[in-house]
Amino acid sequence: MRELTLNISGGERPAYLRIADAMRAAIREGRARPGEAVPSTRAIAGRADCHRHTVMAALEELVAEGWLVARRGQAYRVSRELPERYFSPARDRLARPAARGAPWRFVREASEGPHAAAENFEYRFQSGLADLRMFPFAELRSHLSDVLRRRSPAALGYGDPAGHPRFIDALTVYLRRVRAVEPGGVVVTHGSQEAIFLIGQLLLAPGDRVAVERLGYRPAWDALATAGATLETVEIDEQGIDPESLERLCRRRRIRLLYVTPLHQYPTTATLPVARRMALYEVAARHGVPILEDDYDHEFHYRCEPLPPMAADDPAGIVLYVSTFSKVLYPSARLGFLAAPRVAADRLSKLRRILTRQSDSLLQEAVARWMEDGGVERHMRRMRRAYEQRRDAMALALEGHRAGGLELDWTVPDGGMALWLRIPGRSSAVARAAAAAGVYVQPEEAFQLSPRPGRHLRLGFANQSPSEIEAGLALLMAAAREAGRPKR
Repeated sequence: MRELTLNISGGERPAYLRIADAMRAAIREGRARPGEAVPSTRAIAGRADCHRHTVMAALEELVAEGWLVARRGQAYRVSRELPERYFSPARDRLARPAARGAPWRFVREASEGPHAAAENFEYRFQSGLADLRMFPFAELRSHLSDVLRRRSPAALGYGDPAGHPRFIDALTVYLRRVRAVEPGGVVVTHGSQEAIFLIGQLLLAPGDRVAVERLGYRPAWDALATAGATLETVEIDEQGIDPESLERLCRRRRIRLLYVTPLHQYPTTATLPVARRMALYEVAARHGVPILEDDYDHEFHYRCEPLPPMAADDPAGIVLYVSTFSKVLYPSARLGFLAAPRVAADRLSKLRRILTRQSDSLLQEAVARWMEDGGVERHMRRMRRAYEQRRDAMALALEGHRAGGLELDWTVPDGGMALWLRIPGRSSAVARAAAAAGVYVQPEEAFQLSPRPGRHLRLGFANQSPSEIEAGLALLMAAAREAGRPKR
């Protein structure tokens, strides 16, 4: 075969690559079959209005890729190694099963992230999101510049999957001094979410049962369920998780892990009292249940100093403590960590080598320097003051709406970045009405394992100024009134 129509496109790509693209397309479409000769370089050059050397470069590109073969003194030919059935019209027969659905076997499923569409709203009562407008870019930039000026090849290469040694050292000092935690081992992760996922892969076999709070954080639940675990709910009340409910569950089922958020229960924000912490720990230790403690926003406690984590008093060595700097720095930094008994930390570090290998060493070293000079804690204090003011501004605005006749109920949280609000009517209906008005809010149903009608909204206050909070709440309360009106 010497005649062949080539549809050579225009564009900025070099001419030889555009000719190669056209030849590739002709072969895929079945216009040039395996074993057939392609037009001469002179013929193609004439049609493409280019030099023969350009055409030869295109054909040699295809030879290197395996589309064509070349023999001295002979025409270029389509490779006979290409399977005939792959090309049109046989290719059409291969594609037909797709009309009935591709033969995929999906064995894992996860829910959509809680904030997948939040960016599209004018007002976002998005829980757990810091106000990134307050971030001290210049401070972090100076530390990153210092690291880059050293031009250390080691900082750019592979390192310890557990994390950069300098950052681990700074983090260990911080945990001991600020959170009273003396970890056996520390592993730096891509946010606390990766730590939770890895713990599930490390400790859980398909069919194992994990105890979780009746209302909780779905991405963490998804990470544990992905390991094949069955989730069992434990009751909560206005003080947090109920140790007696866990005791009853442990008597009925073999529980392999307890996932809990004791400082600021997610989503209700309740702080678990000391007495309950002790009772919860005693139940878990007696039944041989490891505790996965998620301390996702430790820095933001307003009523008093935050209670030390359960990991700070762990005589049985059963607590796996995860936390994150995403609330202090910025979410895309993906700088979380696990503090755990050495035997668990070492095994998790080895497992992490398989999954993501390591985190960004440059960022870790820069943040370590920032921690060492006290800058991170100064930034935390600024944020804590601002967030406390925003919490109070939200409570004051809600008081005004309650005085205006809306049946609202809440407890001003001791800490955290959100408020748990009881409203009239179904929370999912209010959330939909609010969304139509440009306000993002999460209903109680979003925090349930088996969604059923709820009466609460989780209102994040950290990422909006007091004036933005007031304006957003006005629209939200109007939506609540609208959702509560009987349909005609």
